[in-house]
Amino acid sequence: MRPPDFAFHTSPTLEDAVSVLASENGSMALAGGQSLIPMLRFRLVRPSVVVDIGRIEGLDTIESSEDILEIGALVTTNRVAQSSEVRALSPLWADAASAIADPLVRNLGTVGGNLAHADPLNDLPAALVAARGRVVAEGANGTRVIESDDLFAGPFETSLRRAELITGIRLPRSSAGAYEKMKRAAADYGVAGVAVQITGNGSGRIAVAGIAVTGGEEVATRAREAETLLVGSDADPSTIARAAAATAAAARMPGDERGSPRYKSELVKVLAGRAIRRAMERGAAG
Repeated sequence: MRPPDFAFHTSPTLEDAVSVLASENGSMALAGGQSLIPMLRFRLVRPSVVVDIGRIEGLDTIESSEDILEIGALVTTNRVAQSSEVRALSPLWADAASAIADPLVRNLGTVGGNLAHADPLNDLPAALVAARGRVVAEGANGTRVIESDDLFAGPFETSLRRAELITGIRLPRSSAGAYEKMKRAAADYGVAGVAVQITGNGSGRIAVAGIAVTGGEEVATRAREAETLLVGSDADPSTIARAAAATAAAARMPGDERGSPRYKSELVKVLAGRAIRRAMERGAAG
């Protein structure tokens, strides 16, 4: 299908992109294009102006400090998946990026675009929520930092304001994380996924736990009861089983051609158990 007519503007700077987005009603930003271009082709969106932000310098870096891993919004998901720095400092995010679609999509799609699209079937939103990461956004009124729990307002909706762009993601460094996903084919959307990140207290017990689910009715559902069950424990098999069941209970899984709600709920329970165990193994090794 032919996309609707629209004006196209290439922004050389972040300031220019924000200015154009703010001045044009119905404008939309284009980064890697892996979400926006299909939506244009099927006329699911009809922007008056498409603003290409893919050439803006300074938004494609991966940097780390003592406590934080920072990933620029224009970093491709393939770079995240392949980065030894990300693999060491946030294996959850390396896992989640590796699980996205196929190499073509990963080579073009960006971290910022993936999060801004807010698709319940996207992998990085759950990785952001489980890691308790933050998003840095730039808009007409300046810069603000958004907590992961405050970013997603609903399916395909975020708390980003008009003319506001994600410029970077800040993740707490942790070697104890994992993402488990079930999908039918490389390029297909996943049936379900579970993101887990854990922080130890130095004596073999869990001080902080983050668990979020991909594929539910909401975007990146946080499994709060499961997190509570893990905190203070040493993740023994019984506790992991109860936390996995609580994760499945928290995620309202819709039925579709990929499976019934009951099947998906059981799948989430299995994936959660695997992700918790793998996160604990990585934490012990780290």
